[in-house]
Amino acid sequence: MKPDERHPILISGQSAVLLIFMPPERADHQLKALLTALATSVQAHFGLQIRVLKIDELNHADVVRSFAITHTPSFVLVRMGVELWRQESLPNEPALILLIQRLLHTENHEVR
Repeated sequence: MKPDERHPILISGQSAVLLIFMPPERADHQLKALLTALATSVQAHFGLQIRVLKIDELNHADVVRSFAITHTPSFVLVRMGVELWRQESLPNEPALILLIQRLLHTENHEVR
């Protein structure tokens, strides 16, 4: 990839972000398709409440290093610079949605 093809990751400081660290290019295409479908579904479920970003090491090596990701797929939920949750494996979609709802609801009540 050429340097001018890189895209910075821009997110609002107030937004909750679910980072999905994707397996490398050479990884199982079926797994990558499953992760893409999960990302799309979670984003559709939460709408503007969170932002779901798929992160790959090739394009965002600094982000991967900053989160000390050693296994993919990995999932990290962050809000206002604070890591709320992390998992190094493929989560069950309904359980993931419920977990995110609980974490964001709990955090909103603690902030007030």
